[in-house]
Parts: sequence; structure tokens; C-alpha cells
Amino acid sequence: MVIDRALEEIRQNLADDPKRWEQIKKRAGELPAHYREIIERKRKSKDQVIHFAAYVANDAMYGMHDVFCLMKERPGRWDPKVVIIPDVSRGYPHQKETYLRTRDFFVRRYGADRVLEGWDMQGDRFIDLTGLFDIIYYADPYDAMAPEVHSIQYAATKNLLPVYVNYGYDVGYQTMAARMKGPELNLVWKYFTETVYSLKDCESMQLIKGSNVVLTGYAKMDALAAYPSPKERQRKKILIASHHTVNMEELPLSCFMSYYELIPRLPEMFPEIDFAFRPHPLLFIRMINDGIWTENQVKSYLAEIKNAGIEYSAGGEYLDLFAGCDAIINDCGSFTLEWLFTGKPGCFVFNEKIKEEHLTTQMREAIKRYRIARSTEDIIQFISDIAGGAFPVSRQMDDWVLENIAVNYPHASEKILDEMDILK
Repeated sequence: MVIDRALEEIRQNLADDPKRWEQIKKRAGELPAHYREIIERKRKSKDQVIHFAAYVANDAMYGMHDVFCLMKERPGRWDPKVVIIPDVSRGYPHQKETYLRTRDFFVRRYGADRVLEGWDMQGDRFIDLTGLFDIIYYADPYDAMAPEVHSIQYAATKNLLPVYVNYGYDVGYQTMAARMKGPELNLVWKYFTETVYSLKDCESMQLIKGSNVVLTGYAKMDALAAYPSPKERQRKKILIASHHTVNMEELPLSCFMSYYELIPRLPEMFPEIDFAFRPHPLLFIRMINDGIWTENQVKSYLAEIKNAGIEYSAGGEYLDLFAGCDAIINDCGSFTLEWLFTGKPGCFVFNEKIKEEHLTTQMREAIKRYRIARSTEDIIQFISDIAGGAFPVSRQMDDWVLENIAVNYPHASEKILDEMDILK
């Protein structure tokens, strides 16, 4: 079994270790002066272009597309690049497959000249590119997943400004608490957080009490506003999104093992509806590593999904699915909040192992805006109701979402860019 180093780091951060926390706080306390020196040096330099990098290990966990596009529109001020880094925490096959897929995704999206490689695969060498950049955005907050030269802790020792933007909403209380007590989010120059709830959590739980946190909104969802308003279609389309936490006691969200047999049967049961299946990118690798399924079982299941005529979405962009689907069935984390931006109906498949203390406040509130399914029969009833037109077609965010979740939408990216502009 492959050790999930990110999960081990979560458990380590949750352990009562005051000495370790004091060391992190001490280091974090030294960094503001270091970061001010970097900014002053840049302002005085002849190079008045800000060299920016997005360090990304998984294309699905990238939250800065609109920020990146804004930078490209201002070449006199910004020079943005994407650096593809490997996820070294879940075994070599996953590391290689994810790296190649992520690299190809960004080459297609931004062009080869915007993409740099952080891993020499043939030489099995990790490439330190920190000397090329003024600011580095880390798409993932777990240093245990990255080689040392691609870690936030390493960047904090260099002459650059590390920043973090959540790749997803905080939905698990323990995982959130662990990140607040770990080094990464306490060492970055700025942590751009997304909601009124997440700001309060940072101020109360982070080791440095939110001193590096800026409430900007959730940049990933800005791109949704660019999709045209959906037209009524004769055929409804439902997105099925399954989380990866099949065997994770800290956050027991996933119910996949209780309804996976239903999914391939749905097109036959509801021939008038189209279905899309979007599993979390870690679902099947976690199932393999935890001995729940074999690799052959995963391949066989995905073949069954495709043979049933279900659209399979594996990694990469997904807002097109959000825009193109009429409803969602999910047991996910961040998707549960992100889908609320669409104003369309959703069904949350509820794991009976979930207790209130497992979830953040914003996740508990978000679930209230879903139809709850506790069985496959409940899922089937939800689909029947979608087919029968039981839900009003408002597609408008409710007041709670507008006031608490969709902060600065769809202009969160502009807010983040402004906060990072050290030359203004």
C-alpha cells in the first residue's frame, strides 16, 4: 500500500504538538520583514515586470485561470508562467500519469511558451526554478505532496513571494484545522481566502491569526460568468460527481461504494436524460492504494460507464459541465459550494458517518440547499423529479450564497491581481 503523505501530514498537524507550532510561529514572525525587503528590492530594480509562476501538480486543482488571463493582457507589468510539478505522495504510476496529463492540459490552454517543467522525467530530477520568479502561486497547500524544491517552506527561504489561493472551498473541519496549524499557510506572503466564513476561520484558528490573509473571493468561479445563459433543452443533463474520501475518517464524505452500481444503469432507467460522470481525480487512485479496488477493477468500471453512454470527465476544466448540466448528484466537498453559483438543483448523497463536527460551517449551510439522498432510491427519485420538471428554473443564486459565498463574484480575480501588484 502506498502511503498518502498529504493525509499523514494532516494527521501530524492535528496532533497536539505545541513545540512544533511555536517553531512555525517563530519562522512566520520573521517573514514579513523578509517579504518587505523583497518588495522594496523589486521596486528599485530595473526590471519592472513581475515574473509570476503557478506551481501546479494537478490540473483539476488550479484556481487562477482568470488571474492568469488578466496577467497576459498586461505584458508590460506581468510575465506569467505555469510550472508543472509532480505529486510524489501517491506512487510513481500516479505521479507520471498526472504530471503528463497536467502538462498537456496547460500547453493546450496557454501554449508551450507559457509552460515550464519542474521534473526531468528521464533523469528523475526535480528542477528548482524559484530563481526565475518574483511571485509563486501554489495550487496545493500540502508540501508533503511536492519535492522539497517545489514546496512552500522552501520558497519562504528564497527571494520571492509565495502565495496561496484555495483550489476548493474548505468543507472538512479537521482538514481545515490541520492546514491552519501546518507550516504552509502560515509561511506564505499572502493567503487569498474566499468567503466570510473562511476569513473568520483563519482569524481564529491559524497560528498567525490571519495576519497574512486577504478576503478576495473565489477566483476559480469567475470564469463561470463567461458562459452564456443556458437555454431550455428537451433533454436534461445531470452531473454525477463522486468524492475520493472512501476511506478517510477525518472527512467521511464519499458514498461511492453504496451507489457505484447504480450509475451505469441510469441511462437505461432514464433514456430521456443525459448523464456525465466526474469523479474526484483522487477517487480511483485512493481506492487502489487502499486496496478497495484493483487497477483492473477501475478500468472495467470506467469501461462500463462509457459503454452505458455516460460522458466521462477525467481531470481538467469542469465549469463547462456546470454550465451545461441541469442538476448535480454529488457527495463532494468543494463542488457542493461551487454548484450553488449556478442556482440549479442539486442532490447531496449523505454519508451516515458524517457528524456535524466533521464539517465547516459553510459546508453545513451549503448542504441545506440540496435535496438529501440517503439511499439509491432517493437518488432515483431526485432524477425522476428532474425528468418531470419538479424544480423551478430560476438559475439564480439565493441571498445566502450572494452575501457569504460568492464574494466579489465575478471579479475576485481582479481583486487578487491588485493585491499581488507589488509595483503599484
